[in-house]
Amino acid sequence: MIRYGFAHCNRFAADRAASVVLIFALVAPLLLGMVGLGIDYASWVLQRTMLQQVADAAALAVASDLQVSGASPHRMQSLAQSYVDSAVKVERGDGRVAVATVAVIRERPGGPFVPARWMHGEVPPTGVRVTLTQHKRAIMSRLVTPHLTDIAVSATAEAVNSSKLCVLGLASGGIQAIQLRNSARIEADDCVVYSLSPSAVGLSGSDRSVVTATRTCAVGGYQGGHANFRPLPVTGCPTLKDPLAGRPAPPVGSCIANDLALTDGTYTLSPGTYCGGLSIGGGAEVTLRPGIYVMKDGPLVVGPPGQRTEVETICRPPSLTLGFVTAVALINICKQAINVRTRGYMKGDGVGFYFTGNIAWPKVRTMQPLLLQPNSVVELTAPRDGDMAGLLFFEDRAAPVGRSFEVLSNSARRLVGTIYLPRGTFSVQTNQVVADQSEYTAIVANQIFLSNSPRLVINTRYSATDVPVPKGLGPRSGSVGLAN
Repeated sequence: MIRYGFAHCNRFAADRAASVVLIFALVAPLLLGMVGLGIDYASWVLQRTMLQQVADAAALAVASDLQVSGASPHRMQSLAQSYVDSAVKVERGDGRVAVATVAVIRERPGGPFVPARWMHGEVPPTGVRVTLTQHKRAIMSRLVTPHLTDIAVSATAEAVNSSKLCVLGLASGGIQAIQLRNSARIEADDCVVYSLSPSAVGLSGSDRSVVTATRTCAVGGYQGGHANFRPLPVTGCPTLKDPLAGRPAPPVGSCIANDLALTDGTYTLSPGTYCGGLSIGGGAEVTLRPGIYVMKDGPLVVGPPGQRTEVETICRPPSLTLGFVTAVALINICKQAINVRTRGYMKGDGVGFYFTGNIAWPKVRTMQPLLLQPNSVVELTAPRDGDMAGLLFFEDRAAPVGRSFEVLSNSARRLVGTIYLPRGTFSVQTNQVVADQSEYTAIVANQIFLSNSPRLVINTRYSATDVPVPKGLGPRSGSVGLAN
């Protein structure tokens, strides 16, 4: 009887084990399938999230480029494709990410976006839609295709306000594009200051310097704090194309003057090529006729170079028998008389300067293509039409890198137009106000440097003058944001 019981129990245990194995064999595929589905879903969500972030960033980059360069459909597609290729690493088994870009415009204010037909002379696009599609590898591909294998995301970015680009530092290497120190100020209250330098300190403000702007943007980083930037700069901004890169240089003709140096008198000059440059010294008052003035193989210098020495030599203390107060008064009168006599005046309406060639140090004693001396008076307005329409200063793109265009003048308050120095440094080192009497001023330079307490005022009263604003600057530029 006992033996029978043991045998029955053994058979029962064997039957249960067999049942468990059978049940496991039946359930295992379902369990594995659920695990596979879970993995497929999780990886699909992660991949889709990543692609959406890339699409957002690509749309912002393309829209920013569109606002500055007026990009073509081919450029838009190329820029978006390059951005995606650099940001997305395709895993083994996954398909390539396909990129499609469409220029868009709102059908009506606040309405939906429609494709912009800008190639037919109609209203130009205000935004771009970037769509990314990818076929992703899945464990349970037969069950989840296409729901967890085919990914499609899109992002639309558009110009969201009328911010104007007015100051642009082009330096793209590891150097500072915009630098302020020694209580220098840039007052660009109604426009955007932009640094293209990828350096962590590509935009720098120190020593009580202040940049005031609608928005300050840096491709890399910035040095300074709340006291130096109002508001604080936005970092990681997209790299913009030089808005004037396609602007053709004016022709360089034969010389109409060689090493021309003017002092003590009233002169009227005509446009043309000034070989060896042009020097407007003390006591000279020069009026420029409208047109283009080419400075070839020499600088444009305004103001007396030896003013301080002359004051110290001539204005010596008179006889003390006159009394201390009288002596001081006579010295001040002497200094004022010399200051007036030694000023250099340069005034021109509808004039543009093109700087080309090499500067010979032994001949002109300065390596700067532009030097506005401390005791100079400068009033300039850029041409309304022609090769340099809207351009006040234009540097040859083949010039050596790093030459300095120096503004030391204590009276350079009217500079209407755009200063374009793609290879040089626009340097302002005077403790005076600069450009504040201009309807508008725009600066595009490789580097921008301010020191010694200047106050550079960037006005944006574009409608108050008939001097055109180059495309990509001023009212034709704008900040961008995601619209979906």
